[in-house]
Amino acid sequence: MAKEARKNKGVLQEASTLLQNTYKNTKKEILISVNLAVIVVFVLHITIRLFSAEQVFYSIVDAIILPIVFLMHVSSFYLHLQLLRGNLKHLDWLSPVLAWTSVVILQLLVIFSLHFSLNTAHSFILNFTLATVLIYITGTVLNRNAALIWFMVCIINTFVAFQNRGASFEYHLMTSKEIRELKQALKKLPANPKEKARYDRAKSHQEDVEKEKLKAYPISDYLYVGIVFFLLAFLPMFFQASFIGQILKTIPEAIQKIELAEDEKTLLKKENVRMSMELDIAKHIQQMVLPREEEFTAFKGLEIGARMDTATEVGGDFYEVLPQKDGSIYFGIGDVTEHGLNSGVVMLMTQAAFRATLDNSDIDIITALNQINSILRQNISRMKDQRDLTLSLLHYKNGSVTMTGQHETVILLRKKEDFAEQIDTMDLSLYIGLIDDFSDNVQESNFDMEIGDIMLLYTDGASGALNRDKREFGIQGLMQALERHRENSSQQIVSSIIDEIYDYMGNNEPLDDITIVVVKRTE
Repeated sequence: MAKEARKNKGVLQEASTLLQNTYKNTKKEILISVNLAVIVVFVLHITIRLFSAEQVFYSIVDAIILPIVFLMHVSSFYLHLQLLRGNLKHLDWLSPVLAWTSVVILQLLVIFSLHFSLNTAHSFILNFTLATVLIYITGTVLNRNAALIWFMVCIINTFVAFQNRGASFEYHLMTSKEIRELKQALKKLPANPKEKARYDRAKSHQEDVEKEKLKAYPISDYLYVGIVFFLLAFLPMFFQASFIGQILKTIPEAIQKIELAEDEKTLLKKENVRMSMELDIAKHIQQMVLPREEEFTAFKGLEIGARMDTATEVGGDFYEVLPQKDGSIYFGIGDVTEHGLNSGVVMLMTQAAFRATLDNSDIDIITALNQINSILRQNISRMKDQRDLTLSLLHYKNGSVTMTGQHETVILLRKKEDFAEQIDTMDLSLYIGLIDDFSDNVQESNFDMEIGDIMLLYTDGASGALNRDKREFGIQGLMQALERHRENSSQQIVSSIIDEIYDYMGNNEPLDDITIVVVKRTE
């Protein structure tokens, strides 16, 4: 059942991974296209400037920012290209860092270009175009919140630039003839007053142009700026369209996997129902072999009460009350390690071995415990299991109790005493089923019960019950509860103590089976 659940979860995870990988890879492809566009434009810009013997950078700002932009985009391009190829997976954490840095640097370039460009009119046009493309890139590569913030920054940045330049600003173009005359006037030194006047006018015009940020750019600049816009608009859109196509191809496969997971989920539900029915049957069988309450009334001289509450549908706790023809009684209480069906099976085997070994037999309790251990050890080995159990075996006869086996302490409340005492069982044997023969490690202990004395047997589910603060009810809690309810009948004492345990736990579910047996000597 657990295997089917893991398989079901795995199929759903595969479907989710199919869709997520398509989305993540497309984001990387779009970012790579942006990086590539910036790299191509930068190289083209440097190449044209070098071959035309013109100034490479127009300002100190360009000389600082542009190389940084270039290096950042080269790094981002290389990393994401390797990640798409399945390499450098240990650097996947660097992907979002470079993605944000690449986009933010482009955004800063747009902001600064609007305020520091040598041609105000052109900077407005370029800013509008590049900022618009960056809104799309920001939303695709980063997220829509980042795109919204960038949109607001663009509005504010444009408004500030407009206010700084003034509403009265106008941009006028020059004809080719005017440009040619201006360049000729500046090109040669004046030879006469007329040429000097023309030179002075041209020089003054040039100074005014630079002062008002109206410097003209060659058409080659517009060529590669146009290429920038084409690349930034085309490549992301190309990969975005590819992403949509991949999604459309992936959806049928993802749906098929989801349908498969749904079928497996249905089968899992049926298996759960079947297992639940089997566990209910096992629990019913287990309850059937426990001593019945009406049996306890037939024991002369003793008043007995007992109850077992399981933490799961099948418990691992064990208790037995077995009367003998000579009037003596055997008591047994134990706890199988772990919980569930296998622990319940071991519990049933323990009950069978207990009765088969002790019912109307003259065997002493040490030999009996050795035989029970041998039987359970062999049976558990056949199950290919590693479970063992604690087990206390007690023999009551005429007010005298002989006990052996390692389990929880025995609580004894004497009629003449106000407070209960504990009798330790730790040194009386090893765990049952742990080794084939532990006869050298088995001992017995004896104590007397006078009229009115009360003996309480329990499993660790009772003493180990936790409250909201993760504190145990404890052995002291059991002893104090026994002291409070000592005047009640044995069965009432059992019910009252278990009620106190549940009250102590509050809304917490029991983590272990709870078993309590109370024996009161009446005569």
